[in-house]
Amino acid sequence: MNLAHRFDEVLAGSAFAGALPPAVANFAARRGDDDAVRQLPDAALRGLALALVARPEVAGFASHRPVWLERVAALGPGALRRRADELVSVLAPLDGAPLEDALDALRLRRREEMALAACADLGGIEPLESVSEFLSRVAEEILAAALRLAVRETRSADDSGFAVLGMGKLAGRELSYHSDLDLIFLVRGDAEQIDRAVRIGQRLISYLTTMTGAGVAYEVDTRLRPSGRQGMLVSSYAGFERYQTLEAHTWEHLAVLRARAVAGDSEAAPLLARVHTHVLARREPPWAELAPLRRRVEDERGSRSSESVALKTGRGGLMDVDFLAGGGLLERGAKRFPALPSIAALLRACAAGPRIDALLTDYRGLRIVESRARWLAGRAVDALDAEAAGAVAELVQPGLEGGGLLESLRAACARVRAAFDAVVDADTLSALELRP
Repeated sequence: MNLAHRFDEVLAGSAFAGALPPAVANFAARRGDDDAVRQLPDAALRGLALALVARPEVAGFASHRPVWLERVAALGPGALRRRADELVSVLAPLDGAPLEDALDALRLRRREEMALAACADLGGIEPLESVSEFLSRVAEEILAAALRLAVRETRSADDSGFAVLGMGKLAGRELSYHSDLDLIFLVRGDAEQIDRAVRIGQRLISYLTTMTGAGVAYEVDTRLRPSGRQGMLVSSYAGFERYQTLEAHTWEHLAVLRARAVAGDSEAAPLLARVHTHVLARREPPWAELAPLRRRVEDERGSRSSESVALKTGRGGLMDVDFLAGGGLLERGAKRFPALPSIAALLRACAAGPRIDALLTDYRGLRIVESRARWLAGRAVDALDAEAAGAVAELVQPGLEGGGLLESLRAACARVRAAFDAVVDADTLSALELRP
């Protein structure tokens, strides 16, 4: 049986059943006789089929990459972690490559690895957490390679003292498909070193965001730096620590709790640990400040349509749990701050009990839906509407219909918002531990 027929069998009865998109049919014709195709286990075959029919342009990209298909055939538990371990050596030759070639290679590498992750994800081979960790590690290695190129092209002796903090999802290794990178740049030293570091930072952003023939590596957001857009692109270590301990607002403390040193100078890690220690010593209920901030984000960015569910910024979306995790730490501190500040790890560092477990189960479910919706759309997705729900539902659970998915999402969001409201009303995270 040829590959096109095998795809048809895998997709039969699903929202993707029917004639294969031309790009996927061409992929099947071009690669159908490869040894790797004959070795595809059922789960990898299903993951490959779903990944390609959901994003047909990936089929055209993958049809010229037989080695990539061999990696798909080799997918199994732990395969993504092993692949992530290989990326340092895979990217090392780019340090001496011509700049244009290196930038294209970084973009192609991201596309290949993201497609590999999608096959493992949609085939049910690896859980959400492993897929997110892999996507995050890919981003970290590409970021580190781009930093080395920026240092080289700035004609700096080295990158000594230049550090990159990853914020949010990157810090917690919770990246999804088509996530951008929230970054803060720091440097040890005086004004002269800051001036050099600014040039490195500018090049680094350019090397990640500039459109080339191979596309864009990552979108970059640096607005979480001290004083936001009005602040310097690069802060000194001393200036960053001073700002976070003496001047930062509560929402900035919330953000810095989801920060981790991801590239460059190793001294950034102990600096960040000192900042975390200071912020966690606060031990004050922040809910009176956080509740109106959350409402403002919801008003500005949450979907108002009754036909869609806002997965991130709307009522009961992912951001509610983000606020509960960070706010809980500001209220209570943490006996041990997690090395990887994922939302689940942050919340469990300051609270426990069946309602916390249930909240994180709903959070995980929302993340899965958001992740699959992002793969289908090929971009960031905040709201899921009825038109897209059917295809997303098939990516979430074979046989699930769009209406059923939307119904379950609304129920999950209602439970998450009830938890958030309970904490705000009681002015303490204990509201989630004292009630059954």
